[in-house]
Amino acid sequence: MSNYNVLENINWLVAAISTSGLIGWFLGRRRSNAETKGVEIDNEEKEVLVDLNNMERITNRLNELIVALDNQMAENIKLKQELHALRVALENERMLHQELIKKYEKNNHSSLSTAEHA
Repeated sequence: MSNYNVLENINWLVAAISTSGLIGWFLGRRRSNAETKGVEIDNEEKEVLVDLNNMERITNRLNELIVALDNQMAENIKLKQELHALRVALENERMLHQELIKKYEKNNHSSLSTAEHA
C-alpha cells in the first residue's frame, strides 16, 4: 500500500502542478493580453497626438495662406482702382488732345483762308 500512497501522492502532486501551471498560464495570458492592450492604447494615443499636431500645423499654414490671399486680393482691388483711374485720365487726355487738334485745325484753316483772301 505504500506504493499506492506514493503513486497517489505523485498523482496529487502532478495534478497540483498541472492545475497551478494552468492557472498561472491563464492568469499570465490575461496579464499579457492586458499589457498588450495597454501598449496598443499608448500607441493609439501617440498616433492621435501626432495627427493633432499635424492638423494644428496644417491649420496654422492654412490661416497664413488665407491672410496672404486676403492681402493679395486687397492689393489687386487697389491696382484695379488705380488702373481704372488711369484709364479715365487717359480718356480725358485723349478728348482734350482731340479738342486741341480741332482748334489747331480750325485756327490753321482760318489763317489759311485769311492768307488766301489777302
